[in-house]
Amino acid sequence: MKRIVPGLLILALAVALAPRLAAQTAPAAKADRWLHVKVEDSKNGEKVRVNVPLRVAEAILPALNIDVIKNGRIRMEEIHTHGVDLRAVLEAVRTLDDGEFVTVESQEETVRVSKEGRFLLAHIQARGDKGEQVAVKVPLALIDALLSGEKDELNITAAIRALNELGDEVYVAVTSRDETVRIWVDSKKSME
Repeated sequence: MKRIVPGLLILALAVALAPRLAAQTAPAAKADRWLHVKVEDSKNGEKVRVNVPLRVAEAILPALNIDVIKNGRIRMEEIHTHGVDLRAVLEAVRTLDDGEFVTVESQEETVRVSKEGRFLLAHIQARGDKGEQVAVKVPLALIDALLSGEKDELNITAAIRALNELGDEVYVAVTSRDETVRIWVDSKKSME
């Protein structure tokens, strides 16, 4: 949680300072779509909730030059992938037929990676008293958008634009005994 909070605070501050820029870039007729992030840590009593209009995120991302994000893009050398060519993996994944591709069962957890329709799915189920569950749903359109930049970068701004065009969806859900994390997109201005 401590790693997430600074980034979320920077994003929230940028959103608060950017309404004029966003108003210039968004078409007036289309309803705003919102990215929601909700993190609750019951052990420490901490709660973080962020609601960001996607058009604002798209407008301010090119202006952010923090950590690994520069001009709305992440250069591949900034991502520590431990020797894995992430771009090649993403390009290969988007061409796969539906099916379960990876299943790893251990004493600690079960991990499954599959493709269903227009989504790449990852599910992790921890065993024992932790009971942590992770579900990640990545639209293939999001992968296409990430790969739309130069060969040595991921285009985050294009990915935000793609999320704005997709339907309402929960993309990340993490539950454990002490913490829940949820990331989703819809047209509501506030949390459900």
